[in-house]
Amino acid sequence: MNSTKAIFQRLVGTGGVIHDVAEVDGTPAIFSDRAPDDFIFGEKAAVVIAAPSADRDASTFTETIREITQDVRIYAKDTGSTAEIDALGRLIRDLFHLQPSDLTVDGGKCTIATATGPVAAPTTDPSLVGRRVTLRLELQKDN
Repeated sequence: MNSTKAIFQRLVGTGGVIHDVAEVDGTPAIFSDRAPDDFIFGEKAAVVIAAPSADRDASTFTETIREITQDVRIYAKDTGSTAEIDALGRLIRDLFHLQPSDLTVDGGKCTIATATGPVAAPTTDPSLVGRRVTLRLELQKDN
Protein backbone atom coordinates (compact mmCIF):
# COMPACT_ATOMS: atom_id res chain seq x y z
CA MET A 1 0.00 0.00 0.00
CA ASN A 2 1.79 3.06 -1.31
CA SER A 3 0.28 6.29 0.00
CA THR A 4 2.43 8.52 -2.24
CA LYS A 5 1.22 6.70 -5.35
CA ALA A 6 -2.41 6.95 -4.19
CA ILE A 7 -2.02 10.69 -3.56
CA PHE A 8 -0.40 11.22 -6.97
CA GLN A 9 -3.17 9.32 -8.75
CA ARG A 10 -5.81 11.43 -7.02
CA LEU A 11 -4.02 14.67 -7.90
CA VAL A 12 -3.81 13.80 -11.61
CA GLY A 13 -7.18 12.05 -11.86
CA THR A 14 -10.56 13.44 -12.83
CA GLY A 15 -11.16 16.70 -11.00
CA GLY A 16 -7.50 16.85 -10.00
CA VAL A 17 -4.99 19.65 -10.26
CA ILE A 18 -3.13 18.96 -13.51
CA HIS A 19 -4.47 22.10 -15.19
CA ASP A 20 -3.34 24.25 -12.25
CA VAL A 21 0.30 23.14 -12.07
CA ALA A 22 3.33 23.60 -14.30
CA GLU A 23 4.42 20.92 -16.75
CA VAL A 24 7.74 19.16 -17.19
CA ASP A 25 8.17 17.38 -20.52
CA GLY A 26 4.40 17.20 -20.95
CA THR A 27 3.65 15.80 -17.49
CA PRO A 28 2.35 17.68 -14.44
CA ALA A 29 5.00 19.14 -12.12
CA ILE A 30 4.01 16.89 -9.23
CA PHE A 31 7.09 15.49 -7.52
CA SER A 32 7.82 13.01 -4.76
CA ASP A 33 9.84 14.33 -1.81
CA ARG A 34 11.32 17.38 -3.59
CA ALA A 35 11.45 19.21 -6.88
CA PRO A 36 14.46 18.33 -9.06
CA ASP A 37 17.40 20.71 -8.77
CA ASP A 38 17.04 21.69 -12.44
CA PHE A 39 13.32 22.51 -12.17
CA ILE A 40 12.67 26.16 -13.05
CA PHE A 41 9.63 27.76 -11.48
CA GLY A 42 7.55 29.62 -14.03
CA GLU A 43 4.04 31.05 -14.03
CA LYS A 44 2.39 27.98 -12.51
CA ALA A 45 3.02 26.21 -9.23
CA ALA A 46 4.69 22.88 -8.60
CA VAL A 47 3.39 20.28 -6.15
CA VAL A 48 5.57 18.11 -3.92
CA ILE A 49 4.22 15.00 -2.21
CA ALA A 50 6.45 14.75 0.86
CA ALA A 51 7.47 11.48 2.44
CA PRO A 52 5.12 10.46 5.26
CA SER A 53 5.85 12.28 8.52
CA ALA A 54 4.14 9.47 10.43
CA ASP A 55 3.34 5.88 9.54
CA ARG A 56 1.70 4.03 12.39
CA ASP A 57 0.44 0.48 12.60
CA ALA A 58 -3.25 0.53 13.47
CA SER A 59 -3.90 -3.14 12.71
CA THR A 60 -6.49 -5.26 14.46
CA PHE A 61 -6.59 -9.03 14.84
CA THR A 62 -8.35 -9.34 11.49
CA GLU A 63 -7.26 -6.26 9.49
CA THR A 64 -3.91 -4.78 8.49
CA ILE A 65 -4.17 -1.00 8.72
CA ARG A 66 -1.61 1.80 8.34
CA GLU A 67 -2.35 5.29 9.66
CA ILE A 68 -0.28 7.72 7.60
CA THR A 69 0.27 11.46 7.94
CA GLN A 70 1.68 13.04 4.79
CA ASP A 71 2.04 16.57 3.44
CA VAL A 72 1.27 17.82 -0.05
CA ARG A 73 3.25 21.02 -0.59
CA ILE A 74 2.72 23.71 -3.19
CA TYR A 75 5.49 26.07 -4.29
CA ALA A 76 5.38 29.01 -6.68
CA LYS A 77 7.30 32.15 -7.56
CA ASP A 78 6.67 34.96 -5.10
CA THR A 79 4.77 37.50 -7.18
CA GLY A 80 3.48 39.46 -4.21
CA SER A 81 0.21 37.56 -4.07
CA THR A 82 -0.44 34.05 -2.78
CA ALA A 83 -4.03 33.90 -4.02
CA GLU A 84 -3.29 31.25 -6.67
CA ILE A 85 -1.43 28.83 -4.42
CA ASP A 86 -3.95 29.39 -1.62
CA ALA A 87 -6.73 28.41 -4.05
CA LEU A 88 -4.71 25.39 -5.23
CA GLY A 89 -4.17 24.38 -1.61
CA ARG A 90 -7.91 24.53 -0.93
CA LEU A 91 -8.57 22.46 -4.06
CA ILE A 92 -6.07 19.82 -2.90
CA ARG A 93 -7.60 19.80 0.58
CA ASP A 94 -11.06 19.30 -0.90
CA LEU A 95 -9.85 16.44 -3.15
CA PHE A 96 -8.94 14.43 -0.06
CA HIS A 97 -10.96 15.64 2.94
CA LEU A 98 -13.64 13.07 3.79
CA GLN A 99 -13.20 11.46 0.35
CA PRO A 100 -11.56 8.08 1.17
CA SER A 101 -13.32 6.19 -1.61
CA ASP A 102 -11.77 8.54 -4.20
CA LEU A 103 -8.28 7.20 -3.49
CA THR A 104 -6.98 4.24 -5.46
CA VAL A 105 -4.76 2.12 -3.22
CA ASP A 106 -2.90 -0.83 -4.74
CA GLY A 107 -3.56 -3.88 -2.58
CA GLY A 108 -6.06 -2.18 -0.33
CA LYS A 109 -8.41 0.73 0.23
CA CYS A 110 -8.53 4.02 2.06
CA THR A 111 -11.02 3.94 4.93
CA ILE A 112 -10.40 7.40 6.40
CA ALA A 113 -9.12 10.56 4.70
CA THR A 114 -8.88 13.94 6.37
CA ALA A 115 -7.04 17.04 5.22
CA THR A 116 -6.05 20.27 6.95
CA GLY A 117 -4.63 23.48 5.54
CA PRO A 118 -3.45 25.08 3.45
CA VAL A 119 -0.93 26.68 5.79
CA ALA A 120 2.47 28.25 5.14
CA ALA A 121 5.20 25.87 3.97
CA PRO A 122 8.66 27.25 4.63
CA THR A 123 11.14 27.49 1.80
CA THR A 124 14.86 28.24 1.76
CA ASP A 125 14.54 30.10 -1.55
CA PRO A 126 13.38 33.71 -0.96
CA SER A 127 11.99 33.90 -4.51
CA LEU A 128 9.39 31.21 -3.70
CA VAL A 129 6.30 30.96 -1.51
CA GLY A 130 4.85 27.72 -0.24
CA ARG A 131 1.72 26.19 1.20
CA ARG A 132 1.07 22.74 2.62
CA VAL A 133 -1.95 20.53 3.07
CA THR A 134 -1.58 17.77 5.64
CA LEU A 135 -3.34 14.48 4.94
CA ARG A 136 -4.23 11.79 7.44
CA LEU A 137 -5.02 8.51 5.73
CA GLU A 138 -5.99 5.11 7.05
CA LEU A 139 -5.13 2.46 4.51
CA GLN A 140 -6.52 -1.05 4.95
CA LYS A 141 -4.81 -3.95 3.24
CA ASP A 142 -6.96 -6.36 1.21
CA ASN A 143 -7.19 -9.76 2.88
